[in-house]
Amino acid sequence: MKRSICSIILIIILTLISRPVHSIEIIQGSKISGNFQIDAQSYQKDSLIGADDVREKVLSNAYLNMIFNIENFEAGIRYEAYLDPILGIDPRYKGSGIPFRYLTFTSDMIDVTAGNFYEQFGSGIIFRTYEERQLGFDNSMDGLRIKIRPIDGIDLTAIIGKQRSFWNTGDGIVRGANITFDINNFFKKLLPRNLDIKIGASIISKYQADLQSKYKLPENVLAYSTRLAISTDWFQLDGEYAYKFNDPQATNNFSFNPGTGFIINASLFGTGIGFTLNMHRVDNMDFRSDRAARGNNLLINYIPPLTKQHAYRLATIYPYATQINNEIGIQADFTYTFNKESLFGGKYPATINVNYSRIHNIDTSHIDDFTYKSPFFSVGKRMYFQDINIEIEKKWSTNWMTHLAYINLIYDKDILEHEGIPDYGKIYSNILVLETTYKISKKDALKIEAQHLWWAQDSLIKIPDNQNGNWLYLFAEYTISPSWYFSIWDEFNYGNQDIDRRIHYISGSFAFVYETSRISFGYGRQRGGTICIGGVCRQVPASNGFFLTISSSF
Repeated sequence: MKRSICSIILIIILTLISRPVHSIEIIQGSKISGNFQIDAQSYQKDSLIGADDVREKVLSNAYLNMIFNIENFEAGIRYEAYLDPILGIDPRYKGSGIPFRYLTFTSDMIDVTAGNFYEQFGSGIIFRTYEERQLGFDNSMDGLRIKIRPIDGIDLTAIIGKQRSFWNTGDGIVRGANITFDINNFFKKLLPRNLDIKIGASIISKYQADLQSKYKLPENVLAYSTRLAISTDWFQLDGEYAYKFNDPQATNNFSFNPGTGFIINASLFGTGIGFTLNMHRVDNMDFRSDRAARGNNLLINYIPPLTKQHAYRLATIYPYATQINNEIGIQADFTYTFNKESLFGGKYPATINVNYSRIHNIDTSHIDDFTYKSPFFSVGKRMYFQDINIEIEKKWSTNWMTHLAYINLIYDKDILEHEGIPDYGKIYSNILVLETTYKISKKDALKIEAQHLWWAQDSLIKIPDNQNGNWLYLFAEYTISPSWYFSIWDEFNYGNQDIDRRIHYISGSFAFVYETSRISFGYGRQRGGTICIGGVCRQVPASNGFFLTISSSF
């Protein structure tokens, strides 16, 4: 029986990667489409890197999306299997089933969805549901959503339901509405053609019964936001203000303070040049449909990150996680492409990007055990994080390109990893990156990347770990276009304060791509640490073993 099942799976995979499949029509006018992915990893004990023995030697995450369209209707399901979840993914996902299914009707004026859905109001500061598989994050709604466009320039959305919590839904009920006005539709003759103005407002309410009477917790919690967006051919400005009524819960130590949030973004752009300035302040804005939930479970809202999302490997050792209950900060980003006639121009002008971000705590003073004062624009003395980085990209010929980057980070490890316990102080790191890609022929290319991290810390190392000290990273990838990729890399913690922990994390992999299908397979060591996407993070334990990914769409 097992052999038969394996054979069927193998036949499906080989069929999908042997020819391009974009959709399947089974009824005239209908269409079936979808995608799937399987991630599997083997584990073996490696005491040197801190990889513990795992009882089940191979763990896997998998999903299959199926979408059926006919005329004005769309139906979809997603099958998921975590047998068992890959280490770092919440073990409460263990199992298999269909946690996501929906039916949508769409017309010119109204869209109705019953079942599961993802939605975002404005920036997400009071409501955003989404999925991020790398984090094991999914806070989808299970309920009803209605979108109405009564006239041109007005969009209305109303939602009600419960949120996904692994294989169940949370206890709380979430309901809300959003409205957006496109001002240009109402004042076409008065406004310039290149000026676009939108205003909007959102409201979200959650209900959860209070089954204990110690704090007399509010059962209904309301949040609202207003926003404005203005854009032209050369300028863009958008801002949003949010207010959340008192919402005592586990993640804010049952504070009865209201929550407030303010986000503003401004951009200037022209030929070969762009400048962006972002600022936000969030105070007690952790908003969940279950007051007892922690970690990434049952979050209703999302705070857009205020720091650059680095892709370079050594820069991910110290990623910033948004402090949703207490942070204020700014980010500035400048990009410039040199003129062809300038020193850094030529046939292929260089592009430079300079980015700066700095985040502090909010200045607060406690009134009692459950409330505090926080002047709106007061900046606290404690700096959580600072990032100064410069990147220069230059194409030298049709075959050769280089990328140079310098990154300077200050990282408050006590706050960001240890809830403020004064064990480590701040981490200071300087990272230098050199990346070059050379096209050997029309099909063959070689990419080489070298990174170095210099490290310093406020305090002495009290407990040995596999993260402190200087790092060196080397990466090489050979590509045979359009299908084959061969990679090898090594992360070397050569400056660890403990000589026995100066470890090489060597890995290698290959990938085969055909049309919409991809298979990758590799083996190696993975350092433990934190992975962050959009300011939302999870811990990744160290591991040693094989890894496999198969994905395709149809």
